[in-house]
Amino acid sequence: MPNLFQALKKRILIMDGAMGTLLMDAGVKPEEGFDLQNLKHPDIVKSIHKKYIDAGADIIETNTFGANKIKLEDYKSQDKIFEINKAAVTIARQAAGPGRFVAGSIGPLGKFIQPLGALPFNTAVSVYAEQAEALELAGADVLSIETISDLQEMRAAIIGTRSKVKIPIIASMTYDENGLTVFGTSPEAAVVVLEALGADIISANCSTGPEGVLKTAKRLLAVSRLPIMVMPNAGMPVMENDVPVYKMTPEKFAGYAKKFAAIGVSIIGGCCGTSPQHISAVKSGIRPPLSSGHLPLAKGEKERGLKFASRTRVVEVKKGKFFAVGERINPTGRKALRDEIKAGIFSIVRDEAVNQKNADLLDVNVSVVEGNDVLNMTTAVHLIEKATDIPLCIDSPKVEALEAGLAEFCGRALVNSVNGKQTTLDKILPIAKKYGAAVIGLTLDEVGIPKTAEERAKIAEKIIIAAKKAGIPEEEIFIDNLVMTAGVSLTDPLEALKAIEIIKKSAFGGKVKTILGVSNVSHGLPNRSKINAIYLQLAILHGLDAGIVDSTDTETIKALKSISKIKNTKAEKNKLIEKLKLEVDKSRTAGPQVEIVKRSKQIIFKDLPDIKNAVIDGDTNRTRSFVAAALEQGFKPQNIIDQALTPGMEIVGARFSKKQIFLPQVLSSAESMTAGFELCKARIPKEEIVTIGKILVATVFGDIHDIGKNIVKMMLENHGFEVIDLGKDVPADNIIEAAKKHKPDAIALSALLTTTMLEMRYVKESLKAVGLDIPIIVGGAVVTAEYADKIDASYGADAACAVNLAKQILKASKSKG
Repeated sequence: MPNLFQALKKRILIMDGAMGTLLMDAGVKPEEGFDLQNLKHPDIVKSIHKKYIDAGADIIETNTFGANKIKLEDYKSQDKIFEINKAAVTIARQAAGPGRFVAGSIGPLGKFIQPLGALPFNTAVSVYAEQAEALELAGADVLSIETISDLQEMRAAIIGTRSKVKIPIIASMTYDENGLTVFGTSPEAAVVVLEALGADIISANCSTGPEGVLKTAKRLLAVSRLPIMVMPNAGMPVMENDVPVYKMTPEKFAGYAKKFAAIGVSIIGGCCGTSPQHISAVKSGIRPPLSSGHLPLAKGEKERGLKFASRTRVVEVKKGKFFAVGERINPTGRKALRDEIKAGIFSIVRDEAVNQKNADLLDVNVSVVEGNDVLNMTTAVHLIEKATDIPLCIDSPKVEALEAGLAEFCGRALVNSVNGKQTTLDKILPIAKKYGAAVIGLTLDEVGIPKTAEERAKIAEKIIIAAKKAGIPEEEIFIDNLVMTAGVSLTDPLEALKAIEIIKKSAFGGKVKTILGVSNVSHGLPNRSKINAIYLQLAILHGLDAGIVDSTDTETIKALKSISKIKNTKAEKNKLIEKLKLEVDKSRTAGPQVEIVKRSKQIIFKDLPDIKNAVIDGDTNRTRSFVAAALEQGFKPQNIIDQALTPGMEIVGARFSKKQIFLPQVLSSAESMTAGFELCKARIPKEEIVTIGKILVATVFGDIHDIGKNIVKMMLENHGFEVIDLGKDVPADNIIEAAKKHKPDAIALSALLTTTMLEMRYVKESLKAVGLDIPIIVGGAVVTAEYADKIDASYGADAACAVNLAKQILKASKSKG
């Protein structure tokens, strides 16, 4: 069989279309488990594959979208992972025949990963690794990790998959009409992270029709060096005679395929609503082969730059522009921060993260003597990610803490650091490669820190060679020549500057970057700001690319703003050296410097708006502290809930609906509100606890997806509703019985599948049949306002909308009665 990438160099490849739709057409019900049909009805699965092969598909996906341990638990089949995946590959291979490729389909786990949910990151990694291994052992040619909306889940999937398999990986995220995931990740941020992790093909699938995916594809192509794949839906379904129908014709779908081909997309397929007819039209539409200028991979590899990313922000290291790594989350020499970390308190950590808004990256070091570095690093990373979108530099003397930070950070990080010791290189470089991180290399080895610049450059060369051998290219390496304090002598700091110039002139100089922990030059001295600022300017004139600096410091900010006005001449450098000498001499006679703790907001509680703002910021510690202070000052618990906690969450919900913030921020604010609510609740007698209404929630029968329902539940509770959660895959009879028992003010129903959303009508009719006139709110990926109107229900476009609808229903009910 030809290699997948050899084939891509010659022509555009066609992927198949929807599997679930055709299984249902064949009589398989969602509650029977699509993945189980590989064992129960292999003939049906094979016939579907064959239809796509006959339609002209070059790649067919196995029927294994949910064949992982977590999803299969819903069918009590988690012990059949290898059996199901092996059967699926065998069926697909038999249908494909020679010259076609079999892609192992791997879908989402259906659970939020910590800290947004309860699923540990490493558990997700192992679940994905297990399925990937099963698919490769069964003979899949490529793995397609698809329909992933959470970048952290995609990270877990690729890391797990890469730990077990060698075949190519397609990483396919799902974006909305605005080109963002529900978690706020852009195509540009996804590309930075997925390329670094070792994905082979980048893709967008599901959620929107081809028009929306076309916009996303253009953005992917603009930034990625890898082949791009697309698998759009055939538009959104509409209901006709209680049957969901995708109205986009094969001809119209194929028209978009031509547009995908023209912009350079390498693989074109279909997702929900597409059929063999759609794929056949795509195949016909891009014949004859396009000109060589438009063939996939014909335009050559894009220039390799260096970018970092958080879940929602991308930062780039640009030539000629100083790259600032914020230094202030580090307990070295900072007793207040050290004491907080020892006590398990991270308020200063959060404040420092918020304050360093001018930094490109934030260095995170929470290592303390006799501390639990792994736990502290995990806690700090989770907290910082909620407070800011700036990417991170993970910094720890302990390898285990480094790996914990790299695993938990949802993005692409910088590792601080490796050095010339062979044991360190052997331990840390593979970890950096595993998590797609760039690295800082310190020029010290088993002997210590060399005195001369030339000796430091030799250690740098050793680090660079080892990093390249580990799979980390030169562009992703920073060399730190280790500044020593000028309080002892200026000779060593100046030698570190000389080493920058040597590295820049070396064989690696055009790609390897330089970095310094600038403030080390003033260690042990008062008046550190001016010394640091002068030395920073000197370092930049010597070619420094990046620095670990205090990005909040006034002198540092002034130095960076004025550096462009200083000519890079020997005379100017000498002037700065003399200025540095004078400042060091002056500081030796000054008094000791007082430690400064910078706070993002006043930490003393004054009034209820402080609590509301803490909820909006998602600052759990501050919310808890302010609520406790308010209670001590005599504020009534119910007033705190009604006038601070709930209004804060209402603002969060409104911003979420307007796409001003995204799911992580909502969950963070919800956590903060819950912390405050629990303190208030403990002060209110049980019989006096006020709930504004009662809502029954459920995912309808046949549907095992409950992420959306769980978000709605959380939001309702945070707005003061009592919520009766019936779970997922709930039969209408169970909903009726619960409605009779609990007498809710409204029922909120969720569905992800076009077939299961029909259950919503059945629930509505069943309620009416037993004389229950209870308003219904419906929502989910496939549910539309038109369908809601058709079944006389209210349409909740998102969780915030569902809360507003619940309040409107309650208000209308009270006005009636």
